[in-house]
Amino acid sequence: MALYTPNCIDTPIVTWGTLWAGGIISPANPAYTVEELTFQLKDSGAKGLVTQKAFLKIAKEACKNAGIDEDRICLVGDERDSTSRMKHFTQVRNVAGTSRYRKAKIDPAKDIAFLAYSSGTTGHPKGVMLSHRNIVSNVLMLGAGEQQLSCDGGEDGSGDRILGFLPFFHIYVCSLLTF
Repeated sequence: MALYTPNCIDTPIVTWGTLWAGGIISPANPAYTVEELTFQLKDSGAKGLVTQKAFLKIAKEACKNAGIDEDRICLVGDERDSTSRMKHFTQVRNVAGTSRYRKAKIDPAKDIAFLAYSSGTTGHPKGVMLSHRNIVSNVLMLGAGEQQLSCDGGEDGSGDRILGFLPFFHIYVCSLLTF
């Protein structure tokens, strides 16, 4: 599942849902052009794309170039598609209740969780495969560092704070989304 969206409150939900279902997340820079996004979609083998309405024009064109049907594009964020051709992720659910879903079985050491792409400064961006174990390891390191923070620490006693300044498509943030 490719994510072509700036930071959005819905991104962690889509990320966790895709991982729970056994999928692989491939976050893409929302500043990508049609050509850059097409390259990542083809190279990653993405079967679907999640984006926001403001990015729909580029997303649709890149998906067409990569052979991904429009019905495999899903929206996140506050805006909906006025034509109702693109479903919002909240519309994807089992309303009939006839199917039961089970968490996919994975091998944390071998199965890929994220396929993140480098910036491509020396040519085409390259996909970096991160297993579930890679992500868990990073989360454990973050947790160990955060143990030194407190709710009543800091100079004014109101608590320590952490500033997250990286965009969600950056791979470092992928592990924060799972934390």
